[in-house]
Amino acid sequence: MPEPALGVFGSGRLGRAVQRTASAEGHAVHVYDPRRPDQWGDVPVPDVLVDCSAPAVVAQAAGLGLSLGVPVVECVSALEDDQLRLFDDLSAKAPVVLAPNLSLGNYLQTRALACVADVVTTMERAGITGAVPEAAVLERHPATKVHRPSTTASRLAREWLRYTGRPAADVASLRCGPAVSDHEVRLSWPEQTLTVTHEVSSLDAAAAGAVGAASWSVGRAPGLYPLHSVFDDLLATMARATAEGREEQP
Repeated sequence: MPEPALGVFGSGRLGRAVQRTASAEGHAVHVYDPRRPDQWGDVPVPDVLVDCSAPAVVAQAAGLGLSLGVPVVECVSALEDDQLRLFDDLSAKAPVVLAPNLSLGNYLQTRALACVADVVTTMERAGITGAVPEAAVLERHPATKVHRPSTTASRLAREWLRYTGRPAADVASLRCGPAVSDHEVRLSWPEQTLTVTHEVSSLDAAAAGAVGAASWSVGRAPGLYPLHSVFDDLLATMARATAEGREEQP
């Protein structure tokens, strides 16, 4: 069965990385230039659309996905609520994967944070005073990134609040250094500190997540899917396949 054809909306750094990764994995790739909507009709209809553009043109991406009637992987970060609502109509007809951070490392960082939170809150309920540490989030992006704090940093802080009931003491931003980004969750007790850090040095990490999410979305039921739920489903599917394989062994 051939790999699904990907439509890439946007030709910036992430868009080019998605094109490279998808082509290397055997996908046909069709590019939609947000600046040339008059040429979209000449582009073959893909199986899934990956939006790698910018907040200013996200309405164009949502409209294009709706007109094509295909799944959309929405990769643009820092979207406001009214921009996210643009995908409501589309999600009633096709799957929409919301992926402001596409990397596997961020997924693992978030899972690790959940594991730590589960342990320390359980210890606190068991009567261990001071088991839950003070948390702070630090994110670094190059100086070209205007939005701060990053969507990923804000979400990490919200996850800590959700897991523990305690807000992060700070969410701090740095704008310096190389592409692409670093995100650190610092957990501090009076006598010790634990950091959970994720560093990204290439947009190929994000591109791999985008291509994986695009392949997953084809044939799915309509709806809104956070990227981490996509990764959860992929893990569960592999676990079931492994278990079934063991059962079939003599």
